[in-house]
Parts: sequence; C-alpha cells; structure tokens
Amino acid sequence: MVARRRWKPLDKSSVTLERLRQAFEVYNQVAGKSPHTIDFYNQKLVLLQRFLGEGCELSDFTLESVRAFIADLQSRQVRNEHNGFVKDKKGTLSSAYIQGFARGLRAFSTWLNQESYTDTNVLQPLRPPRVQRKVIQPLNDEETGRILGGLDLNDVYDARAYAMIWTLLDTGLRASELCGLRLEDTHIDKQGFLKVLGKGNKERLVPIGTRTMSVLLRWRDVFRPMYDELDSPYLFLARDGRPLTTTALREVVKRVGRQAGVSRLHCHLLRHTFATNYLVKEVGDPLRLQQILGHETLEMVRHYVAFASVEQSLLERRPSPMDLFAGAKRTRVTVVEKR
Repeated sequence: MVARRRWKPLDKSSVTLERLRQAFEVYNQVAGKSPHTIDFYNQKLVLLQRFLGEGCELSDFTLESVRAFIADLQSRQVRNEHNGFVKDKKGTLSSAYIQGFARGLRAFSTWLNQESYTDTNVLQPLRPPRVQRKVIQPLNDEETGRILGGLDLNDVYDARAYAMIWTLLDTGLRASELCGLRLEDTHIDKQGFLKVLGKGNKERLVPIGTRTMSVLLRWRDVFRPMYDELDSPYLFLARDGRPLTTTALREVVKRVGRQAGVSRLHCHLLRHTFATNYLVKEVGDPLRLQQILGHETLEMVRHYVAFASVEQSLLERRPSPMDLFAGAKRTRVTVVEKR
C-alpha cells in the first residue's frame, strides 16, 4: 500500500526556479493581471535566474542571494547588461528601476509562501531601495513647438508620430495605454473622449480637446489606412500593420526628440508635461487629474501639484524676500576688464 503523502511536508527545495516562474506566470494570468504586469514579473525572475546560475532551484532563492543580486544591480556600470530584452547602454541603473526588482521579487516570494512552496515569506524582511526623487523639468512651449513643428504632416510616418505625440501631450496616457487604444474606444467624431485600459485592467474615460479630435481624425481617415493591411482593431499600428509595441513607440519619440534638438524627450516626459500644464495653465483640479492619469491614490499627483506650484511662482515672478528687504543698499554691478 502506498503511503498517503501530503503536499506541505514534501521537500520542494529542489524545484527549479524556472518551473516556479512558469507556475507564477499562469497564476497571474488566471488572476487577470495585465500582459504588461506579467512581463514585468517575468523579466525580474529571468534576470535573477541568470544571476544565480543555470538550473538554480528554490533552495537558492534566499534573502541573502536576493540582496546580493540587488547589490550587483546597484554596482553595474552598464545598463541592461546581459539583459536580453534591450541593448546594452553605459550608465548606472536608476534607483526606481532597481526598486522594481525588489517589488517584483517580493511579490513572487509572497506567492511562494501562499502556495506552500516555502514555510515563510522569504523576502518579507527585504527593504526595497529608496528611490531618488528627481525634479523632472516639463517641456516648455518652445521645445514643444520644435518637436511638433519639425514633423512633415504629409509624410505617412511623421503623420503617425505627430498624432501620437500630440495625443500624449493632451491626455497624459502611458505608453502602453496609447498602444492599446482600439478604434471602437476612440470617440473622436463628436463626443471627444478615449476609453483607456490602464493598470490592473481598469478602464477609464479620458477627455480630449477639439484640436486633438481633429489630429486623430486626420490620422485615422487619411494615413492609418496605409498601415492597415491586416484589418487591425487598434488605432496606432506598426509599419507592417501589426499593433504598435511600447518599445517601438519609445523609439519613435526618441527619434523625433533627437531631430528637434530635444534629446531628453521620452514618453513619460510627455505625460509629466501634460500633468504640469493641466495644473498650471488650466488651474485644474488635482482629484480630476488623478482620474485622468489613472492613479489609484493622490500620492503621485501630489508631486505634480508641488512642482506646478513652483512652476507657477516662477511664471508670476513675484518679488523674493530679499527684494523686499528695506535695509538693503542698492548695488551696481560693474565689469572690470582684465589687463
């Protein structure tokens, strides 16, 4: 007679991390996680496996080994080194990027514990690295004019770039959200809004201006048919008619930025510029901005509000405290020529 064996007492330490990664992927798919989220977890786990070595097992997944992996990421001088997803690039990894690894691996550790692969949550004591908060200067009107003005609206590829960048500036959509826009969800004929599928598979309605409606109508009716060889349901398409990927979108935006002499241009900068302009130029409501951007909390919006307040004070150019100092003596700046 075969003895009854229970799941929990079995030794699972020899299960490979690759097998567990695949099981975690299926779990996330069944849970309804977005493809973007699933790819996020997969990328983190694949790179951890490469760090631990071929054939690594559950017993290799420890607090110490993960800390060593994160320390290795922090010490790298080449971005995307041995990544396999994108090209190598000189420079250290950002704190936000490294924190993403900690968050992704902690989620995996929590799942391992919930599924009884481990007796405890191995990474519960792991503290994600602090993210360095940098001031992101939004695009000014002159830069925006150069970016849009440098595109040939009669060229099929420039017309697509123009429509995408204009839409990002007027809506603050994420790159994945713009690529995921379907024709049936773009109400640009009369109503003027987009139905967007955001993070967590949550839909929201994003208003657009009349000029954006005109730009999108021109793209949809004049230039998009030149791309649509596969009868695609998506608004923006790649050159071969397939759905546009976020990687391709980012490359287009970077190329346009280089051509316009705005090398710092990237998709998230367009989102940041929209949020700042919404608060500064339109004196918009932060709560409404939160809904438009698709944030679950006001935490991120507070950063935009704080920056917009500083931006507004710079535009108004009110006297500074020392300008109003009554005891100040007037000084004259003189230039002394060197002999």
